[in-house]
Amino acid sequence: MTMIKRIYNYVKNNPFNPVLLVIMFALIGGVALFLFQSSDKSIDYFLTFVSIGVSAAIVQCSMIQNRIQKDNVKIQLFDKRFAVYQSVIDTITIIKRNNWDRYLLFSEVDVNKQMIQIEEALYKSVQLSACLFDNMICDKLYDVNDAFCGVVKSYKDMIIENAKSFSTQEEIQEYLVDLNSYILSPTGLNSKECEELLKKKYPKSYILLMDFCKECDAYISLINESGIIKDFRKYIIIDGLDR
Repeated sequence: MTMIKRIYNYVKNNPFNPVLLVIMFALIGGVALFLFQSSDKSIDYFLTFVSIGVSAAIVQCSMIQNRIQKDNVKIQLFDKRFAVYQSVIDTITIIKRNNWDRYLLFSEVDVNKQMIQIEEALYKSVQLSACLFDNMICDKLYDVNDAFCGVVKSYKDMIIENAKSFSTQEEIQEYLVDLNSYILSPTGLNSKECEELLKKKYPKSYILLMDFCKECDAYISLINESGIIKDFRKYIIIDGLDR
């Protein structure tokens, strides 16, 4: 029984060329015609083998078509799952960008667009996840989405309140000069000097910046603790597409 099953699985996974099947059975029919040429049924034998060959070719064509359809479904499934994975990676990338604080400037509209686009992409991915992953990953994705919404809200609050805090272009420019002087320094915004400067000259901006940094740190911690990146791996590898 095991041998028959192995043969069946081999034929199923390695279908013969339909044209070769027809030719092979036609040749067998030709041999039968030659061997039984003295019989009245020799033509019937030949036609029977040809018919069997045609039927086998039709079955093989059906199996090949079915296999192609299954492969296409797997490819589509991979693309959709990878899109969800990519949406999570994008959130991590924009937060962990090297010296990305320099982009928190009033003129950097591009970053504002990126934050909104990444937030929207993550939301859509989370809603689609129920059709692509198990409940465990779906629950983690909902938590990730909620946490990143907190990051984006904090970012928007920081940009809006900073814009309200400075009434003139000179004040904005002075703030940016002070901010960039530390961003570009080896110690960065985490230095004691930067903290004291922001507290003294820009208390509102300091509070908003610290709130934003806390949201970012909390988000990265959630990603690491949940292990969601590792969970994705078993779903987006080729061998895992049958899950």
